[in-house]
Amino acid sequence: MNQNGIGGEFMITDEQNPGGGAGGGTGMDDHGNNLQSASSTYQIAGNQVVLLSRQQIPPPAAAPGPSRIIILAAGNLPAYTDGKVDVRGSQGVRITTGPPVIPMVSPPVSADSTAGVEIVVAEPHTITIQRGLTPAAQKIQLTEDSIVMQCGSLPVSPKITMTPDGIILSAGGGLSCITLDADGTVVIEGLEVRINGDGLVSINS
Repeated sequence: MNQNGIGGEFMITDEQNPGGGAGGGTGMDDHGNNLQSASSTYQIAGNQVVLLSRQQIPPPAAAPGPSRIIILAAGNLPAYTDGKVDVRGSQGVRITTGPPVIPMVSPPVSADSTAGVEIVVAEPHTITIQRGLTPAAQKIQLTEDSIVMQCGSLPVSPKITMTPDGIILSAGGGLSCITLDADGTVVIEGLEVRINGDGLVSINS
């Protein structure tokens, strides 16, 4: 074990027996794995820091698993509820999906114009914002052909659906519904429809 001072803290390096097949230095095993742990703060600093996950070049004989980077703040026992991940850019934060080398199909990984928070995905991909995992979960979802905002997953939950054909606002499991079609048609449906113009007009359907 080596103890290296980083930022005034001590980092504990768990070194495995290095193997000739790793092609790496101290701490690398035959599979190219390197494990390091810190008892307090472990800091990586640089003008530019890149975390890259990709398949080995050339590919190994065995099929590799998917490329993946996981950032997890698990928190402490017993509840694991005090873990936090903070992401901040003084100019902006950009999140993209899609293959990084296909022009006009996948968005650029970075953009000098980013100012604020940008979430840009490739055409077939979906953006989902959800609060809760129960049937009453609230959700905003952007798909390839629609934008859906729903107060919950229950049938009576209010819902707004926008497609190229128009906009639908519904509640009560469809008992109340307003449809705005792209051709200029407006349809209002309900057990009782009230339109407040010069006076209150009630129309019983």
